[in-house]
Amino acid sequence: MAQTHTLALLPCTSGDASFVELRQSFPSEVHAISSFVDQLVSFIAKCRNKHGSEMNIEMALNEALENAVVHGNREDPHKRVYVTCRLYC
Repeated sequence: MAQTHTLALLPCTSGDASFVELRQSFPSEVHAISSFVDQLVSFIAKCRNKHGSEMNIEMALNEALENAVVHGNREDPHKRVYVTCRLYC
């Protein structure tokens, strides 16, 4: 099955806080996780200063998304995993 992602990037303000929100989804297949995490980590890196926690963020994303695919969707390729990432400026 072809790997597809959907993407929406939304600049927002809420009160005094400004943030960028990224909404993506990918097929519920284990092999799709790595490239998805790479894209998400790249997005995060562009929006914030590096301070040494990048590897921890990447590891947490990999584990959370694998749990969603394996346990949540039972690796059903007809289902999708939806992720929303909000970064405050």
